[in-house]
Amino acid sequence: MAAWPESPGVETADLREMSTGSLDPLLEVEIRVWREELAWDFTASARLVKGFVDTQSLNGVALLAGSRVIGYTYVVLEDDRGLIGDLFVMPEFATQQNEDKLLHATVDALMRTAGVRRVETQVILMQHPRHAPPPFAQHLRMFERCFMTRDLLSADDLWIRRTSDDLNFENWRDQTQDNAASLLASAYNGHIDSQINDQYRSVAGARRFLNNIVRYPGCGAFLPQASWLAWSRHTGKLCAMSLASMVAFDAGHVTQICVSPKERRHGYGTQVLLKSLRSLVSAECRQASLTVTASNRGAIALYERLGFVTRRRFAAMVWEGFRPARRFF
Repeated sequence: MAAWPESPGVETADLREMSTGSLDPLLEVEIRVWREELAWDFTASARLVKGFVDTQSLNGVALLAGSRVIGYTYVVLEDDRGLIGDLFVMPEFATQQNEDKLLHATVDALMRTAGVRRVETQVILMQHPRHAPPPFAQHLRMFERCFMTRDLLSADDLWIRRTSDDLNFENWRDQTQDNAASLLASAYNGHIDSQINDQYRSVAGARRFLNNIVRYPGCGAFLPQASWLAWSRHTGKLCAMSLASMVAFDAGHVTQICVSPKERRHGYGTQVLLKSLRSLVSAECRQASLTVTASNRGAIALYERLGFVTRRRFAAMVWEGFRPARRFF
């Protein structure tokens, strides 16, 4: 891939061309930054990236200063979607120019990949807000997202609210995945988040989304005992869900919370979220986090009432409306 002339001395290269161990120093820095910035242990994800890079089997782009790898992206291809799973540049090189150079090379490659009709990414460690148009702005939709946290060391308030008599609660079981996928798809029908992640638009896509949360470490180690389903005692149907994971030995993350459209305004979302937070306290977590789209004011107001504070803002980006010319990745 050709370098942008605006970034002298910095080049991009196919991630599959990197030699064994070439990303190790970069990944060590990324682990530290995730821990310091987000209280998140990135070690398991870094280990997966290292394994695939060392076997030259991970699609993506490396950012090079001479022979030194100073940044990278990796991508996942799924049906007609290209997902940029991570973008990280070493702090001393993390300029807007270098980040856009890396992002440009990655999006350009995906746009030229046969069968890819859509590119998505949520890159929490990129600089934000952005002060210049990002690559391929003519195809881009951008959404502001918030990373929110709350302290769990002082958690007496989590036990004040009474549980509704209208609900039966149970922890996540794999046998409930089909019900959970149906709830997820209906909850996000017409929702702004379905524009960010198109897996929310169908039951099949929601099932893949849930499988990724449960099976893979991208959102931490899934914690069934902190993941709660709420069933209506009147209809027997699943009406609310809050899923959680461990992202460090002392930190939890709420990966998903949703309520059936027919069961909203009863406080069911609050109740399942509280049960997840209580379970994270029992798991000796000192902090809980979640992400939410900034324009979802109602959800943000709920989280703030429960003690969450916005710690970081980042961009979710979607590129559509292009025509791939040939296969690249």
